[in-house]
Amino acid sequence: MNIQTEHRHPNIGPTPYDEVYYPGHVYGLTHPNHLATMAAVYGMQPAPVERCRVLELGCGVGGNLLPMAFQYPNSEFVGVDLSGVTIERGRQNVATLGLENIKLLHCDIMNVDAIFGEFDYIIAHGVYSWVPPTVREKIMMIFKQNLAPQGLCYVSYNAHPFSHMRDMVRDMMRYHTRRLTGMKEKVGQARAILKFLSEGSKANSVHGAIMRDQYNRVLKAPDELLFHDDLDEGAEAFLLHEVVEFAGSHGLQYLSDADFSRRNLAGYSEEVRATLQRFPETEFMARDQYQDFIDGNGFRRTLLCHDNVSLSRQTDLDFVTRFYLLSTTSPVDPDACVTDDSAMEFENEDGSRITVTNSLLKAAHLCLGRAWPRALSFDELLDGARVLLGSGQADDDQKALTEAMFILACSGEVSFLLSRPFLLTEATEHPQASLLARKQAQTGPLVTNLLHQTVQLEDDRTRNFLQLLDGTRTIDQITAEMTEKFGPTIQVDQKDRARKPAEPLLLSTRESVQRSLAMVGKLGLLIA
Repeated sequence: MNIQTEHRHPNIGPTPYDEVYYPGHVYGLTHPNHLATMAAVYGMQPAPVERCRVLELGCGVGGNLLPMAFQYPNSEFVGVDLSGVTIERGRQNVATLGLENIKLLHCDIMNVDAIFGEFDYIIAHGVYSWVPPTVREKIMMIFKQNLAPQGLCYVSYNAHPFSHMRDMVRDMMRYHTRRLTGMKEKVGQARAILKFLSEGSKANSVHGAIMRDQYNRVLKAPDELLFHDDLDEGAEAFLLHEVVEFAGSHGLQYLSDADFSRRNLAGYSEEVRATLQRFPETEFMARDQYQDFIDGNGFRRTLLCHDNVSLSRQTDLDFVTRFYLLSTTSPVDPDACVTDDSAMEFENEDGSRITVTNSLLKAAHLCLGRAWPRALSFDELLDGARVLLGSGQADDDQKALTEAMFILACSGEVSFLLSRPFLLTEATEHPQASLLARKQAQTGPLVTNLLHQTVQLEDDRTRNFLQLLDGTRTIDQITAEMTEKFGPTIQVDQKDRARKPAEPLLLSTRESVQRSLAMVGKLGLLIA
């Protein structure tokens, strides 16, 4: 990396992010593999994620960018942020992991120029709504100036119409806390005044319902998020078309929302579906804008590319056959029959359920669930389903599976990626968990897996167990160390099929280690 910008320190004092730390997280829709997938869906030729350049504006501590750099050592990652304190924290994390393909710069977005070079993917998550107009203009200039010809930009922002309601209570909270400066006092008083005002409003009025809904939102928000997002004086929300038209004035065009499942119209009435489906390809953005009006959307994740890129908005039925497929699906009743046409219910990690009767599709769901977190090509899925059924090929197998996966991909029940993530589902004789996850587990229960997701470890015993998976110990050695620390038996809490507490399970340490290895594999943390 040859970007020499450390001398360009911003000529301002401490920022609010220096004084109040904003925790770094991963955002799956910003991952270059997801961005490349979205680009490919619409006919672009994106750079391979295994060898690309990524820029993140407002990277904070690097909580989103650093796991990408860890996952793709042959790609380059650059993050810039105005907070020197935050950048220094991020640099320490980079040094701890020994990464050489990422650079975090204490740099004003206004100082990003052509010297930075071209990037295949540019990310601006949680920045656009919280900076002045001059910086928003600069962000669009960077998108145009520093984006590779087939590159993709991601920009997120508070959106109308929902933000009108959010702004209403923001005005109330900011007025009440206008003379306060300390984060704890400011946040505490913001919640207190909203509690008072919401409880004082008439419950059977529209205003009262909105106030109670907003109070519940504010009550659940982390202190740091409430302080930086809702109580920020300059936060501004936009309609989708405003951002897209502004981007257009800078030589950019709208690709789509970052969430492909937003295209799915299955949940709307027949009249709404028919109306939205009548929008021509040239009015793709307008359809999304009207959908925002219908949904009451409040946060947008918009993808942009150069305006001279030729796009194809038509998604053929068989587009899923060109991607790797993933799903957390598992049978509600593991003993249900797969080979006949009886109903079989499957549940995803988010609690959503689907009932399947076709034997091939039941087998396909089982294959996806058993493979998770490993992604399967369409052919692997089809072959695996046929093996489970123990039957030969049928003429309509491929057509039936294609149609089903198309529907599930459009609804978000099945994820799809252009590049297969590297991870293992079963441990080797010397199990090794991701170094990133092991380092994260030393300070808390939240770790990042190899699918760019945040997963929560069950307890301190699991966090301790993860530290032993460094690739130097055999399973026998891990078992011995766990026995020495926690004893010869371990009690595991259980839940029944209704997810209610059941009688605890008493396991030997060896059984517990095998169970934990399987769990770590399913969480997407194993690399060996």
